[in-house]
Amino acid sequence: MNISTGFNPNYTPADAIKWVNNKQTEIVINVQSEITKKIRSVAYNLQDKLNKEIKGGPVPFTKRAIFFNFIQRGERRKNQIIVRGDQASYLKNVITDASKIYDKFIPTSNAKLSKQGNITGLHAGMDKKYKVANVNGKKMLIDTTKNKKNRDKRIIGVKEKKTRQMIFDFFNEAESEARLAISNMNGTYYFSKQ
Repeated sequence: MNISTGFNPNYTPADAIKWVNNKQTEIVINVQSEITKKIRSVAYNLQDKLNKEIKGGPVPFTKRAIFFNFIQRGERRKNQIIVRGDQASYLKNVITDASKIYDKFIPTSNAKLSKQGNITGLHAGMDKKYKVANVNGKKMLIDTTKNKKNRDKRIIGVKEKKTRQMIFDFFNEAESEARLAISNMNGTYYFSKQ
């Protein structure tokens, strides 16, 4: 803590109480700042852990997923470790629970993949390069730039129902790291999941 001192080790207990009462606001601000620094470092550590857990490495969108925020209301301060909105909806099933079933184009061996395992240019090329076709009741992703004679090689994805594996338990990791970070600081702390 960075409190402008003035405290003398030879003070009597009454002098010590008077000193604490005079420096009370400064002490509270410094304790709150110390907690905020520790929780901010927890947020950075969580982002690093998430980046390491992602197979093939994270894309820039995922590298910015976790951030820190604090809200000051009078003398009370709320420290928050947050997953950003768009990233939260995209990563929800891999950082909180992996039970949701969803439809996804599963790449075939003919698809060109990014290092993260996604079909390259899928979003940008949906109307130009790629078309969705129904073949025998299955939706298939067709690459229209490839020769029509090789029909099997034009199919680069098949839509199937899949579940995603949970790769990072965000809530448990965040709470355990935050508890560890402030374990040497006395006080009453509230942890909530939202």
